[in-house]
Amino acid sequence: MNDIIRPVAAELAQFEAYFAQTMKADTEPMDSIMKYVQVSQGKRLRPVLVLLGAKLFGEINEQTLRAATFVEMVHSATLIHDDVVDNADQRRDKASVKAQFGNLSAVLAGDYLLAKAILLISQPGDYAILQEMLHTAAAMSEGELMQGAVGLSYHDSRNDANPHMRLPQCDSPTDNYLEIITRKTAMLMRSCCVAGALSVNATPEQVQHIADFGLNFGILFQLRDDLLDGENTEQAKALLPSYYEKTLKALEGFAPSEITKALKDLTVFCAERKE
Repeated sequence: MNDIIRPVAAELAQFEAYFAQTMKADTEPMDSIMKYVQVSQGKRLRPVLVLLGAKLFGEINEQTLRAATFVEMVHSATLIHDDVVDNADQRRDKASVKAQFGNLSAVLAGDYLLAKAILLISQPGDYAILQEMLHTAAAMSEGELMQGAVGLSYHDSRNDANPHMRLPQCDSPTDNYLEIITRKTAMLMRSCCVAGALSVNATPEQVQHIADFGLNFGILFQLRDDLLDGENTEQAKALLPSYYEKTLKALEGFAPSEITKALKDLTVFCAERKE
């Protein structure tokens, strides 16, 4: 990843400072929870996509940094809430926020992050980015509920008594699977790329082009994740080669540059990663 992000390494450092400042809370114990969240972060993949999506079409600016901070805050909030729903005590080899601070604190911390993220990206000129992100946040919630419905229909006989938890019939389990991972994961990756492009006033055609890359990349990322986690392995193994090709193909329309190369290298890394 260090080699891949080198074209935006300086801007990523700016993001880290901006993110740390934005995460500060005015009161305890919320500030302690926010500090704990910061040291529990992963590879910063989503902010990196925002930065690369911006630098592909222009110069990274403060709106880009706000957008990158927004997506990382939203992503962090969803992970905190997921751990409460899943009763998970570990997150990236550390105690989850839920385990460290309790369920109530975790729910409130996730809500706090979402509210603060929306405030951050509600400045004049941010409307297009905010609209993009809020549509995605709604889709992510739908995806989580769809996954729960599929889990009940496959594993819980009580689903017969709970018709509200049934999914509409799709053509195949693979269609259901793709719909869920698109909403849960891929749409956020797509919005990261779109937000970066919007922050530098990319044309509608450029925005659509990078959106196509982001969506396919997000699906590819989740397919690989599922294979590594031993989940949905039959569907993921069957779909991964085609989405690898689709993601690379989405980059063909961009002129050769260090940013295009970074996106291509990121795609290869995503498809082949071991953890």
